[in-house]
Amino acid sequence: MPTPRPFTFDYNVLPCRLSLVPLRFSAFLLPLHVKVAAANFSSPIPSASSLATATATDVDRLAAVLGSATPIPLPQLDQIHAHIMRYFSGAAFSSAVLLPLFNAAVRSLSKSPLPSAPFAALRLYLLMTRASLHPGRFTLPFLLNCSAAIPSLPLGSELHSRALRSGLLAVLPVSNALVDMYGKCGSLPLARAAFLDISLKDVVSFNALLGAHARLGADMPSAQRLFDAMPHRNVISWNALIVGYANAGDLSSARGVFDRMPVQNTVSWTVMVAGYCKTGAVVAARELFDRMPEKNLVSWTAMITGYSQCGMPKEALALFRRLERQRIEPDAATMVGVISASAQLGSVELANWVGSYVDRKKIDRNERVLTALVDMHAKCANVEEALHAFEEIPFPDAYSYTALINGLASHGHEMKALDIFDRMQKEAIKPDPITFVGVLSACSHAGLVDKGLEYWESMFCVYGMERRADHYACVVDMLGRAGRLKQAYEMIQSMPMGPHPGALGALLAACRTYANIEIAESVAKELFKLEPNNTGNYILLSSIYAERGQWEDAARVRAIIRGRKFNKLPGLSWFDEQQRSRRFQNKMYGKHNFCLWGLNL
Repeated sequence: MPTPRPFTFDYNVLPCRLSLVPLRFSAFLLPLHVKVAAANFSSPIPSASSLATATATDVDRLAAVLGSATPIPLPQLDQIHAHIMRYFSGAAFSSAVLLPLFNAAVRSLSKSPLPSAPFAALRLYLLMTRASLHPGRFTLPFLLNCSAAIPSLPLGSELHSRALRSGLLAVLPVSNALVDMYGKCGSLPLARAAFLDISLKDVVSFNALLGAHARLGADMPSAQRLFDAMPHRNVISWNALIVGYANAGDLSSARGVFDRMPVQNTVSWTVMVAGYCKTGAVVAARELFDRMPEKNLVSWTAMITGYSQCGMPKEALALFRRLERQRIEPDAATMVGVISASAQLGSVELANWVGSYVDRKKIDRNERVLTALVDMHAKCANVEEALHAFEEIPFPDAYSYTALINGLASHGHEMKALDIFDRMQKEAIKPDPITFVGVLSACSHAGLVDKGLEYWESMFCVYGMERRADHYACVVDMLGRAGRLKQAYEMIQSMPMGPHPGALGALLAACRTYANIEIAESVAKELFKLEPNNTGNYILLSSIYAERGQWEDAARVRAIIRGRKFNKLPGLSWFDEQQRSRRFQNKMYGKHNFCLWGLNL
């Protein structure tokens, strides 16, 4: 199962990978799916054939288009793209004519919520510098915001250098944007240095540095001193301090700040809810959530995602149903939590309903939504839908590959899982430890021992990855299935973290298959120490004795079970009935009376 992504409290950061979208110096390529705002189109934009005779008025109209708030369709956006290309490449106008269009385009793109918009703005900046047109005091902050949104520290540093050369560091909005950029790029020392260079600081300056501490959850004593030294504070200042303590895992200090706030807004409540969920305190999170005077979609999403990541899918889906009853439209972030919860329940019908819901509501199928769909369909054994969702991801990352590989490996598609892993390696995407759990499991079930051992060696030799107990368990299971019991036992003895129940249990099961009583007794002895109340280990050893005809030994082990009065873990059964997932559990043991209960979703 892929590691769930951690909570983030900086909801304005758009994660993008700079390496995947090359910056081109030869031309400005505006992505067609970037929604640029439009003005009134009562008079048509000049056609491509009239570009040669375009006037400064046309440039002013394009600037107005980019500065308005009405969305425009893609064909007209394509015209704007052609105009910008023509104007900048032809150099038909002076900088006084072109700069308003440049400034409007950068400002519009920097405010766009789409991940590709910052790249488009920075490409435009590179083309402008090539044409000896330089951003001014009103444009540079927006470019710094784009570098922060990617985030790209090298580009942000280049803009810092340009501001220094042009004397714009004395402009307060530029200096504040610089502090904010370094903070969002993860460099607290550079953010602090930029803050100290500001001669006359305002509340935005302090908030920018507080935000840097908050995102990293780093050096909170310094953040507290900075907060205490602020001549004026606003709700953003208080919220930044709460976020910092929450990201640092200090929920008691975060709650103290929250309780002292003169005015608490929705962000304050939401941050505390998400912080409690992050530490697993979902009861406290729900108590705050229910007390919120006003909730927005981010608040609902934080609580739904918290339930999902804390292994409470039923509660997550119940809350989602409540959100629907209040006629609040979910977004992509909300659906990631819902999809993750559905994956945990393993219901094919529920997974199909969630997939159709995403399509019906026209939820943005971004990388996170598609990755969650891959994970959900794979866990529900719907391999075709998982593959379909995976192929939709434009740039799959380690999370996407891991979700698919583990799903394929656990549902009888071992060779396909290994093919996907080979593709992952060819695309130079570094696997994580959970990826190798799926890979080694696939090799184990496919009987590819030598190939599995190659992957085992590559974990350390190629990727420098520390092997965990679950990796050892996979390899022990692989060797045990192949009958190499002695080698498997030697591997258990060499585990740096000591014998692990998962590895020992896999080897004990293999000992039953190959009737090796000597190793079975040694393994069972270790298991009884590590898991003294696990009846499954005792029953398995008893079965091994019985299959060897050692009835006295089998009876002795059974007597231990009766003598200690173990509480056996209940058995669970799932099935789908009329598009409902029902779970039944045995509640009475050792009697003929069974209490059954069903969970309807």
